Amino acid sequence: MTKTSAQIVVIDDHRVVGLGVKAAFEDHGADASISWAPTVREAWWKRGQVAILDLRLADGSAPDKNIAYINGYGIPVVVYTSGDDPYLVRRAIAGGALSIIRKTAPPDDLVEAVLAAAEGITFPTPDWAAALDADEDFVAEHLSDLEAHILAHYASGASSASVARALSVSKNTVNTYIARIRDKYRESGRPAESRVDLFRRAAEDGLVSYYD
Repeated sequence: MTKTSAQIVVIDDHRVVGLGVKAAFEDHGADASISWAPTVREAWWKRGQVAILDLRLADGSAPDKNIAYINGYGIPVVVYTSGDDPYLVRRAIAGGALSIIRKTAPPDDLVEAVLAAAEGITFPTPDWAAALDADEDFVAEHLSDLEAHILAHYASGASSASVARALSVSKNTVNTYIARIRDKYRESGRPAESRVDLFRRAAEDGLVSYYD
């Protein structure tokens, strides 16, 4: 039986991740040539490769820009992440990542995702996709565009007066909308009584990032 071969470039702050990927392929019975780099610009790219990309790199680069850079070489991207920031995950999806795999997922999931990406196919992960959809649905179904914009500004630390100036509304309007947003989160079973709570909810729903 001929082993499936893959040429993989691992982009992660930690070189040991590359060793873990190699072990996963060996356990799966798939042959893989693996290289590692800490940033997308330090890697050597050629057609036929598949990139495994961490969302958060020490250079502070944005996931969507990293994916666009790699895709520019005709190389598909599988994101390998702890999944702790839905905002960054959505940026990766919007940027063109073929699959999103949690680092807590079974190693075979990563292998299958990489082999699928080599064929230009997305490897679906229904549980993670469902979690993202649920977060997106809250904003789409429960918040108006103005409420979403007010929440994004206010949760990021802006004062009511600053939000009002930025969005050309009154300070009273901002305060009324913030109270309304809190009510909606409370009714959905996700209370957000403090500003910190609001920030967490906004980050969970992809309106702000934990790391911006």
